[in-house]
Amino acid sequence: MVRLTPAEQIEQSYDLAMIALADYLTRESDAKETVDRLIRILDRDSLRDAITEVLVDARVHPGAESGRAGMKNNWG
Repeated sequence: MVRLTPAEQIEQSYDLAMIALADYLTRESDAKETVDRLIRILDRDSLRDAITEVLVDARVHPGAESGRAGMKNNWG
């Protein structure tokens, strides 16, 4: 099994959340099922660890790109 970087783990969780929302919007799942899927996606220790690692890395190494390769910036 390939180990994902923290940025890739965050991006994968984002993609899974978007799929869950798309399934709801196309009526492939109901609201309860969608919320349950989103909670399972967001309530992963590995996701929290990845977010913490990216934030700490950004704080310790401002301006550096290490550990954040492939991270999309959708904020502007």
